[in-house]
Amino acid sequence: MMNSFRISKDNIAGYSFLGFIAVLPFEDIFGSIMLVITIFLALLFNSQKEFFKIFKEKKGLWLLMAYYIIAVISLLYSQDFPESLKKLSKLLAFVLIPIMFLLLNPTEKLLKLGKKIFVFAMIAFSVFSLLNLGYNYIVNYDISHWYNFVQDSMYHKYMPEDAMYLNTALILLLFGDFKKNLKLLTAILFLVIIVLFSVRLGLFIYLLIVTIYFFFNIKSLLNWKTLVIVASTVFTSLLLVSQSRYANDKFYDTLDKIGFNTENQVSEIGAKYHKMGLREKIWSSSIELIAERPILGQGAGVEKRPLAAVNQTKGYDIPPNYHSHNQFLSSILQYGIIGGLWLFFVFLYLFLKSVKAKNLSAFLITVVMLISMITESYLELQQGVFYFCFFISLEAYDSTIRQIKNKTNS
Repeated sequence: MMNSFRISKDNIAGYSFLGFIAVLPFEDIFGSIMLVITIFLALLFNSQKEFFKIFKEKKGLWLLMAYYIIAVISLLYSQDFPESLKKLSKLLAFVLIPIMFLLLNPTEKLLKLGKKIFVFAMIAFSVFSLLNLGYNYIVNYDISHWYNFVQDSMYHKYMPEDAMYLNTALILLLFGDFKKNLKLLTAILFLVIIVLFSVRLGLFIYLLIVTIYFFFNIKSLLNWKTLVIVASTVFTSLLLVSQSRYANDKFYDTLDKIGFNTENQVSEIGAKYHKMGLREKIWSSSIELIAERPILGQGAGVEKRPLAAVNQTKGYDIPPNYHSHNQFLSSILQYGIIGGLWLFFVFLYLFLKSVKAKNLSAFLITVVMLISMITESYLELQQGVFYFCFFISLEAYDSTIRQIKNKTNS
């Protein structure tokens, strides 16, 4: 497929689009630069005669742009106007990424290639992260006993969101057109990274994806070879966890909190460092803050300061720069009921679209988004915003193409 996609005046913007996808897992500035370049090239080389017709058809893109409009309107009642104004600049991707898709109007071939590029980008991210860890072990071996040395030594941006990227790539890998050996090796690589990152929810989602894949391929996978691979992978994962005090504490603390009585496996520092009850406190403060302005909310970006004030009043020992750690609460806190309804309709759209198109990968990616947002406010960081906007835009196109093909075939 890659060989058939040759450079020409007509698809130079398409190559830029692939470049945008390739840099998504890495530094935020790369994604921003490639986004602007892709839009510019699409304007320069692609025909835009049917721009408004395409826009009319892609309702998923409307939803993204609607979020930015909601944020702009919130300036009228924001409790912290400068903060809201600053937030608007961070939310520009809700307009620019849909525009990039509209200007490109990507073909099925380009979308398929884009998905493959994303998988390979995450492979590159994972390998680079491990190389970074190896380098730090060599250069900084004298401090390798530090509590979270492994995590700090690996290349990452924000680990929970990195795990979301990895799990999304895992879906595209397992349910995509890749060779079996590549699927196996890459899936193990992603697992190693998630385990070393010690992202608990990320590991749960990973296991959920693999379980679903196994269920859909049970006839070909139910054999001794698979059993040996699974056993070896589990053993390796446990070994990795045992080698990192940070990871060991985090996972065993979680198991203890859900009733497995593993408290004796958690160090004293780990018991304080990985407080699962911390989110419960933040959520309770967020709900209390929402109750003050349930209809309109506090305004775009107005979350951390008022939340810190509530936490302080309640006597919670929580850093002042924390957000709600739940995207649903963050959206309602900032935009009131409107923000909550917007998020509801986004997921409703994604689920309905993927089901109608019989698009299992899109359905699972939506599940990943939904579950991930329970413990993190992903739209508060560019990494999460770009991911959210990109995959919703991708879904708007991909599932539409699949629906048309399904109708044609039937």
